Amino acid sequence: MLTVIGTLMIIAALRFGRLLALPVVIALLLTLMLSAPVRWLRRRHIPERLGAAIVVLGALGVVVASTLLLVSPAAQWIASAPTTMRQLETRIRRLALPLTTLERSADRVQQATDPVASDAQQAVHLATPGILARVSLEAAAAVPVALSVVFLTYFLLANGPLFRRKLAGLLPGPDELHRREHLLGEIGAAASHYLMTVTAVNAGVGVLTALALWLVGVPSPLLWGGMAAILNFVPYLGPVVTAVVITFAALVSIDATGHALLAPSAFVLIHLTESNVVTPMLLGWRLPLNTVAIFVGFLFFGWLWGIPGAVLAVPLTVCAKLVCDHVPALAHVGDLLDS
Repeated sequence: MLTVIGTLMIIAALRFGRLLALPVVIALLLTLMLSAPVRWLRRRHIPERLGAAIVVLGALGVVVASTLLLVSPAAQWIASAPTTMRQLETRIRRLALPLTTLERSADRVQQATDPVASDAQQAVHLATPGILARVSLEAAAAVPVALSVVFLTYFLLANGPLFRRKLAGLLPGPDELHRREHLLGEIGAAASHYLMTVTAVNAGVGVLTALALWLVGVPSPLLWGGMAAILNFVPYLGPVVTAVVITFAALVSIDATGHALLAPSAFVLIHLTESNVVTPMLLGWRLPLNTVAIFVGFLFFGWLWGIPGAVLAVPLTVCAKLVCDHVPALAHVGDLLDS
C-alpha cells in the first residue's frame, strides 16, 4: 500500500511539476545521448569539462542551424494559411464533385417537397492574424527552458563520473559501490546506443522525405522533412499526422492529383522501410519493447506532459526497460515490457 501511495504521489508531482520535471528529463536524455562523444574525446586526452563544452556547443549549433532553416518556410506557410485553406477547400470540392452533385440533387428534391425551405450561405472566416504573435510568444517563453536544458546537460556531461558515483551512493541495497557504478554505466551505455541510433534514423527519415518532396515538386521540402524527423519519435500517431500534412501540402501546391499523391506515397514508402527494415536491423531484429508497452507508454507520457511527453514516450519507456533488465528486483517488470 505504501508503494502504491508513493508511486501515485510521484506521478502527481511529475504531472503538476512538469515545468521543472521536463527540463530535467530532457537534459538526462540528452546526457545519455551525448555521453558517447564525450567519452571518445576523453580517450583522446581531452578533459571532460572541455569535451562536454565542445559536444554541447556542437549539438546546439546543429539545432540552431536546423531551426533557422525551418523558421522562414514555416512563417510563410503560417502567414498564407487563409489562402492555403481556401485552395485546399476548392481542391477537395473538385475531387468530391460526384458526391457534391448527388447532394445537390437531394437538396433540389427537398426544396421541391418543402417550399418554405430557402438557401442559406455559410461564411467561414479564418482568424489567423494572431497565429504568428502566439507562436512568437510561445517561442519566447521556451527560451528560459531551453537555456536551463543546455546548462544542465553540460553540467551532467562535465561531471559524469562524479554524478554516477553520487547516484550509485543513493541507491538502496547491500551491493558494493563500484558494482552499482558499473550497473549505472551499463544502463547509460545501452540507453545512449538506443537514443543515438533512433535519432540518426529519424534524421535520415527527415532527409529522405525532404529529398523525395523536392523531387516531386512540393514547396518547402526542408520544413516537411524536419516535421517528419521530429514526429517520427511519436509512435503510431506521428507518421499518420506527417502523411496527412504532406498530402494537404501536395494537393495545394500541385495541380495534377496523381502527381500530388506521389508525395505522401513516397513518405509512406520511406516510413515502412524504416520501421520494418532499417530500425530492426540497427537495433537488432528483436526490438526492446513490445507494441503494447509502446502504446501504453505513449498514452501515459502523453497524459503526463502533453505533446513533449508524447515525443519522449518511447525513449523514456526504453530507458525504463533497460533499468528493469539490469536490476534483479525489477526483472519481472522488464519481462512484462519485453517484446
